[in-house]
Order: sequence, then structure tokens, then C-alpha cells
Amino acid sequence: MLYLWVILFKGWGSMGQKRLPISCHLIAFSLVMWVSQVSADPNLKILSPIDGAIVKEGESIDIVYDIKPNRGGDHSHIYLNHKEAGILRRKKATFTLNPLPSGEHSICLKVVNKAHAPIGQETCILVTSQ
Repeated sequence: MLYLWVILFKGWGSMGQKRLPISCHLIAFSLVMWVSQVSADPNLKILSPIDGAIVKEGESIDIVYDIKPNRGGDHSHIYLNHKEAGILRRKKATFTLNPLPSGEHSICLKVVNKAHAPIGQETCILVTSQ
């Protein structure tokens, strides 16, 4: 990630090439931050389906999870394609998602406090429905 930062924020000027526009810097920085935030948290697991799984189009999907909230965490929210799909009060259970249309979908768990504000503990997987 440091190499990416050097190229983006120092520019390629030192390599004899033009600098990237600021919009490219912001997009790349956001991507780096998102990847680092969604990195696997050992206390927050989606046990099934696995990341990259192929699921049947038109069938409900059971999301098996195991959550150990970090300090300040009260419960969790589950998101499908960045939209809240449910509230998870139990630490270890199964949540059933409605059938997904064909295509790639993100499923994320975010631990939140009592006011439903995320505490920064999250994990995501991608599944493909076909």
C-alpha cells in the first residue's frame, strides 16, 4: 500500500511521467481505505457462504455468522449491496436473505453501538448469483 501511496501522492513526475489528477488520488485513497477497513476481523466472521461463493438465483441464502463485538459494540447490522438488510441481535446464528437476482452481490456485517452507529468493526464477502 505504501508503494501505491507514493505513486499517487508523490506523482509519477519523478519517473518522467505526468501527475495524476486529484480525482484519481481521491478515488485510489478511498479504495485503499475501504480495503483496509474491510479486512478480515478475527472477531467477526461470515462462516457461510464463503467469499466468492456461487449461489443459486431465486433461492434464499442462509448467512451463518459468528460475532464477538469489540469494545463499544452492542449488536450488528447485515448489509446487502450497501443497503441494510437486517439487525442481528444474536452473536452466533443464521440470517436468511431473500433470493438474489443474477449477478455479483456484497454481503457485509457491521458491529454497531446501542445508537446503531458503526464502531468500525466490519467484514464483507462477495457472492455471485446464477
